[in-house]
Amino acid sequence: MKKQAFFFFGWFFASQVFATDLRVAIWESAAPYNVKTESGWKGPCIDVYHAIEAIDPQLHFVIDDEPMPIRRIEYELSAGRRDIICGARKNASREAAGMQFLKQGLHTTGYRLAVRAGDDVVVNNWNDVKKMGKAGKVLIMQGHAEIERLQQLGVILDSGTPTAEQNLIKLEAGRGRFFYHRDSFFKSGAYSPKNHPNIRLLPVVLDPSPAYIAGGKMVPREVMAQIDNAFSKLVRNGELNRIIKANTLD
Repeated sequence: MKKQAFFFFGWFFASQVFATDLRVAIWESAAPYNVKTESGWKGPCIDVYHAIEAIDPQLHFVIDDEPMPIRRIEYELSAGRRDIICGARKNASREAAGMQFLKQGLHTTGYRLAVRAGDDVVVNNWNDVKKMGKAGKVLIMQGHAEIERLQQLGVILDSGTPTAEQNLIKLEAGRGRFFYHRDSFFKSGAYSPKNHPNIRLLPVVLDPSPAYIAGGKMVPREVMAQIDNAFSKLVRNGELNRIIKANTLD
């Protein structure tokens, strides 16, 4: 009986220590959810982390100094070297790999297609792109959650490049006809039309879906439940809505 009590106490203590140090990964081109400034990371995800900590002081988010490509972050989460990400899209393969998504999304955004300014192409839906075949090749960030679905639709993709800026440069160089990225990124300060005068955005908004906070498969379910409970309080008391509006996402 004493051994059982000791085991339980040790497990409980270890889980609390783990919960006080949640390692947060930031992925490349995560704006507007995470934006690097001279004073550190800013944005709605950072504000939400602080708000969760205020509700549940046992939760402490330790944020990486530098961003990483999406594919590497997924590996880090799977290996247990990182615990939390924010701004992630949910899909079957990520859930199958053990990523644990909160019950409610942080923010819903659609996606836009960028083209070269001189391209007069008209797109209303993915069928229009698919009909173009190789002439309609879409640049998409390496590791993007929508790669598998778009490939199944028959869209020709180039997913070899990890950042939005690098893909924009490839687009300008004619190495793809479109670049697919979240609408909120193009509206954020991370994207400057002045820096890309040869690029325009098509008016259609595709694939609206929520962005989530998610944990890796090694994060104990009890800890994810703590995060989920605190986040739900932010939704109910209106604090999440205030954070979203303060960061001009709506």
